[in-house]
This record gives sequence, C-alpha cells and structure tokens, in this order.
Amino acid sequence: MLSLQLKSGEYLTIGEDITVQVFKQSGSAFCVSVKAPREVSVLRGEVHERSGERPDGLLEKRPKSMARRRYDAKRHAERLEEKAERERQRQSAAEEREETLRELAEVADHLDEWMAAHGSAGVQEKLKALCGRFAAIEAAQSGSAQENTARHEQTGA
Repeated sequence: MLSLQLKSGEYLTIGEDITVQVFKQSGSAFCVSVKAPREVSVLRGEVHERSGERPDGLLEKRPKSMARRRYDAKRHAERLEEKAERERQRQSAAEEREETLRELAEVADHLDEWMAAHGSAGVQEKLKALCGRFAAIEAAQSGSAQENTARHEQTGA
C-alpha cells in the first residue's frame, strides 16, 4: 500500500482516468475531490465497510487529534497527581498509626506509673483517646478504599 502526504490543493492520479485532490478546510478536517469514470465505484470508507469488508493495509483506527492527545495528557497528569495525593494520605495515615502504637506501648510499659500519676480515670481517658485515633485512621482508610472502588467502577478501570 502506498502512503502519501499531500498539502492542500495537491493531487494524485490513479491510472489515467482517476484524479484525487485534497483541500484543507479547518482543524483536522479536509475535503477530497475525486474525478473518476462513472463505471468506477467511489465510496466513503463507512459505506464500504457496511459490507463487512475493510481494505488491507489501512490503519485500524484514526490517529487521535491534537486536541484529544492534549486532553488525554491532561487527564493522565491529573490521575498521576491523584495517585500521588492518595500515596501521601496513606503515608500520613501510616505515620499516625505508628505514633499511636508507640503511645499505646508507652502506656502499657508504664501502666503502674500512669495509674499512680493519673489514676484509673486518667489511664482510661488516655486509652479511649488512643482508640478514637485508631478508629479515625481506620474510618479514613475505609473511606479512601470506598472512593477508589467507586472511581474504578465509574471509569471501568
């Protein structure tokens, strides 16, 4: 298959009887003028493919327009930023969890000292606060997981 690049106004000939001329209109659109004998069938690709046939050697699909490529690049950058933000949130939650575990271990290691210094009500209050922090961390991670699931279902990813 011969592949040519033509500028607006240029033409090509096929045999002695067929001439094809290209005219640029706007954006990615262009016009094609075909001069051929009446006995030669000239069909748009969509009409020809209704028979279920596609000529060999053609691209499988149209190249993406510049606007579509820019849109895709922008969406890709947005998805990368969203992914980085989720990773920052996961890292922050992991650090919060580690800090809470350190505090919990400290309370457990020094329970007698805490009881003497703060009394059982103070120790209970501290343990409840630590449990509340754990619950908040788990709720935030559960919410993030549900958002990710919903996002994947919407995008079909």
